[in-house]
Amino acid sequence: MRVFGFLCNHGVEVRHFLLSGLVDSIRTQNTVKMILRAETDSPALNEYLDFFKMPRAVMAFETKIARRHKNEHYLSKIRKARKKRLGIGNYHNFRNENESLTAQDHLLGNPLSFQLGHSLWAGSLKKHYTHQAFIDFYKSEGFTDLVLLDYNSPFQLMAGFSAHAAGVKVHIVMNTLKTYYTNDYVPFEFQRLYAWDQEQTQLFRQSNPQHAAHHFINGGNPYYTFFANNQFQDRLPELYQRYPQLLGRKLIVYSLIYEKMYAHEFELLQQLNQVINDAFLPEDRPLVVVRRNPFEESTALIRQIEGLSHFFVSGHYWERDVAKEWSIQSIEGEKEWKWLLSQASLCMNIPSMAGYESLLSGTPVLNIGFGPDGEPSADLKQFTDAPFMKSFNRSKFIRVCYSVAELNQLLPEWIDLKAKSSLNDIRHSIDFTLFEPQTFAQ
Repeated sequence: MRVFGFLCNHGVEVRHFLLSGLVDSIRTQNTVKMILRAETDSPALNEYLDFFKMPRAVMAFETKIARRHKNEHYLSKIRKARKKRLGIGNYHNFRNENESLTAQDHLLGNPLSFQLGHSLWAGSLKKHYTHQAFIDFYKSEGFTDLVLLDYNSPFQLMAGFSAHAAGVKVHIVMNTLKTYYTNDYVPFEFQRLYAWDQEQTQLFRQSNPQHAAHHFINGGNPYYTFFANNQFQDRLPELYQRYPQLLGRKLIVYSLIYEKMYAHEFELLQQLNQVINDAFLPEDRPLVVVRRNPFEESTALIRQIEGLSHFFVSGHYWERDVAKEWSIQSIEGEKEWKWLLSQASLCMNIPSMAGYESLLSGTPVLNIGFGPDGEPSADLKQFTDAPFMKSFNRSKFIRVCYSVAELNQLLPEWIDLKAKSSLNDIRHSIDFTLFEPQTFAQ
């Protein structure tokens, strides 16, 4: 019997491992354990582990995280230049990536530099990130398989390189579509990486020729099966018991961006509030249900939003520790998010992965691309023009509004679009590969 270890380092892993049904599927014929660091102390995580009856495997040693190796900087510059040269694009959460080609990009991003750089520098990472304490831990727990969410943090690199040294098979699932565009390099050996769709599968294969192509598969994302199945939907009436003011209203779900990524969101919401006031009769005005950002650092914005006439702020269910890079939403919060997306007529926000979750829930998406002046925003281009948005924007059920005038024209039409469309058409308007837990790691 195989023994699967699921590494939980940031908290968000529970979405992909537990809510998705992945662990429940694997445990039918194998042993499963959640791998935790000794310093992990999380009431929300304990709730998940108890609810899903998930055994723990605790790293009793001090898991001091290795610093980035200096060669990673050089490899990153080469790989970013390659993606620019090929027109694939790069992404950064906190700044616009300059995609104008330079002479340096042509020099660093050509095939010869790509091959030479990896020949010179990639080998040093294996020694840097392989740790005997990890190897001993894997062997003492009897692990045959390790499951990681993403591959690019120093801790994940330590876990991956050490697992291979211990003879443990590594399986990688992706957190978001953004991951490839922030860092496309998978330096350690693994059994399978489950890409989101066929396009991403091909991109990974092309940018990681050191791995055989069959290790990258079009397997989909585990967490997003949660939005396409009926889990917890039988308890939907709880949503309206919790928030009776939502009954009988057309709902717009709006998820806030992290304030350090964009500081002028309240001005955008003021404009949305005015459009709702101007474009609808009083009895037809929708209610905007706001979901707070997981990384929220101040409640000042929430207090402002609560003063808008057509807005309602829902509960906050995130547990966050900045120093430990930890964020996890309670089971109750995950249920509420799923319920809200399924019941909403429309999802709106500055472009994010919430749009993907909305489409899978059968709800169209209007993204905001204008600034406080109501005109196209240069500051928001890093989101509206992000390379991962290309696959979203192929859907006829997602659109970016680049001005308040455009929003005023589109909102009355889009608020009724869901009612005039089929759930299947909305879900399948994007290239979505449904993750199948029963086929994982076969």
